Amino acid sequence: MPISEQIVEQIANDVKKFGETATGLQAMNDNAKRELGELRAELDKHGKKLDVISAEKIDKIAASVEAQDAAISGLKGLPEQVEQIEAILKRPGAGGWAGDDAAKEAKESFEFHKTSLVANGKLTIGADISGDADAYKAYCDAFPQYMRARGDNAIKPAIMGALQTGSDPDGGYLVPVTYSTRTVKRIYETSNLRALASVESIAGKEISFPRDEGEFGFGGWVGETTAPSETTTSQLGESKIFAHEMFVEPRVTQSMIEDAGLDIEAWVANKVGEKMGRIEATAFFTGTGVNQPRGLLTYAAWSTSGDDGHLENGKIEQIVSGGATTLTADAFYNVAFGLKDAYTINANWLMKRITVRDVMKLKDGQGNYLWQMGDVKSGQPATLLTYPVVRCEDMPTIAASSLSVAFGDFKAAYTIVDRLGLTLLRDNLTSKPYVKFYNRRRVGGDVVNFEAVKLMKTST
Repeated sequence: MPISEQIVEQIANDVKKFGETATGLQAMNDNAKRELGELRAELDKHGKKLDVISAEKIDKIAASVEAQDAAISGLKGLPEQVEQIEAILKRPGAGGWAGDDAAKEAKESFEFHKTSLVANGKLTIGADISGDADAYKAYCDAFPQYMRARGDNAIKPAIMGALQTGSDPDGGYLVPVTYSTRTVKRIYETSNLRALASVESIAGKEISFPRDEGEFGFGGWVGETTAPSETTTSQLGESKIFAHEMFVEPRVTQSMIEDAGLDIEAWVANKVGEKMGRIEATAFFTGTGVNQPRGLLTYAAWSTSGDDGHLENGKIEQIVSGGATTLTADAFYNVAFGLKDAYTINANWLMKRITVRDVMKLKDGQGNYLWQMGDVKSGQPATLLTYPVVRCEDMPTIAASSLSVAFGDFKAAYTIVDRLGLTLLRDNLTSKPYVKFYNRRRVGGDVVNFEAVKLMKTST
């Protein structure tokens, strides 16, 4: 707070008075020296006979001495008045306590004492609100113990009273506050199918994939002179993946952007990017395909299952786990060998963290664990039946009829299309005083090869 005009005027008058006193004392000292010199000359002239000195001369010298005594008496109070000025300058209203740590501690001590007076109903006109440094230090030392103890009996009564005064709404909690430059963030688990699947960037709203899943007919074995007959040809198909639009539009006041203690626009951009990334990842597993990607787990099961190697487009083979609510070691062997060899070269297991915990306990008939630990530091993944395991939190937990495990060559099985990366439209005009951050992205995804992946269904 600035120094008031009254305080400034008081300081100026005191300084002026000190200056005038010092100047007057110097003049009186000079006059006294001159008059004493005249008196000494007069005495020398008459042989030091005092009767020759007039009464007027004596009165004049006496008056000069008395004036000097008065001036000296006035200067004796100078140190005390200087201390008073320093006290004025250090008052909170005069802008005091700025600078070093000692000044900061004095201010905090003052605020502590003032709040204590408020809490106890003792803050009245004329009350002494000078800081109590000892009480404030005792409070600071006791507060961490109070928080750890979580009980009033652990602290001395005098200190406990000071701690509890912080509950008064006029004073607020008297807690020494230190703010960290690090922000503690909540972690949201997600999936990274994008790292395993094929990713295509497109220039339009959709992409088409020709499908060649048939084969030519075989005419048979013939003799040297036997005429061949016409055989069938393969049929072609087409798959399409559309780029769907997703958006987020948070709003922030202009004042918050200007006054917050962090870069609000960067914080918003970071949070939006993380959120849209998680929503996108979930859609690759459970999306309906209507205005969003089609999920890997949303397709029906093949009507038949076995070793015939057949294919049903639009459906994915589901192999049962062998238990109504559990996964078995035999089931993992069945799933692994249900995939054609051409796909096992790039195959991965997908399952969520809790499923990994249970699968790590599985053993074969000889009591050997199926799970082989990896090395996180060197980037070597854990393996199950020699195939890498990738954690995906969008996979279901183990429960009756759940599709808790996926296995396959996901680069061949699933394709993601990107039409437009994350874009931002910053609008500070249409909703004043709010600033709108309109973020949008266009992305799609779908299964394009239904035999390149297998799902494990928790079932007998």
